[in-house]
Amino acid sequence: MSSVTQPQLTESQKNEISDYINAYRAKHRAPPLQWDNTIAAFAQQWSYYLVSNNLFKHSSGSDYGENLAYFKGYGTDPMTLLKKAVDSWYNEVTLYNFNNPGFSQGTGHFTCLVWKASTNYGMGISIDTATKTVDVTFNTSPPGNYSGQYQINVLPAISSPAPVPNPVPTPQPVPVQNKTIILNALQNILNALRTNQPRNTLIILVYDLIKVVTALSI
Repeated sequence: MSSVTQPQLTESQKNEISDYINAYRAKHRAPPLQWDNTIAAFAQQWSYYLVSNNLFKHSSGSDYGENLAYFKGYGTDPMTLLKKAVDSWYNEVTLYNFNNPGFSQGTGHFTCLVWKASTNYGMGISIDTATKTVDVTFNTSPPGNYSGQYQINVLPAISSPAPVPNPVPTPQPVPVQNKTIILNALQNILNALRTNQPRNTLIILVYDLIKVVTALSI
């Protein structure tokens, strides 16, 4: 029997996580995202695939933007886990250079979350009750992170209080999101080497990795 469960969100919970996400987006003058059941079904299917196969990678072939989060040790409350994922993505704002807008491995989740042109979204969550591992997926439409469009879609924050996670996990476990960011950056470098990407591409990927490691060490 599979130990993987997929919590089904109520309409109230969908509204709650939408309000939580949109509070972050409002800080960056982005319009609210609307929950889309079709997108959510895709996100839920992918989160189940990841947990069931002990994988952590992006989907391919869809027309959606995508953020992923992996947790272990945060319990099984779905709203806590969804909000923790949103927090981890938004926290990349500290690495983003609004004076030089563009994509980097350390800020791609943040820019996807607040991308102004995105209008609809869905989330998936799958929990392995045996290993206590969780994969959260977040898909958006239209997708973000398009080269040349960052300046008009990722705007500096306005002065307003940031939302506070509620409920807060107790006790506070050690997050694994920082490790995930570094591992993803290393995987991109390895893929560039395997596929003989141009030297400039490799230099950019290495530079992104150095920036991420430096920022996380401060």
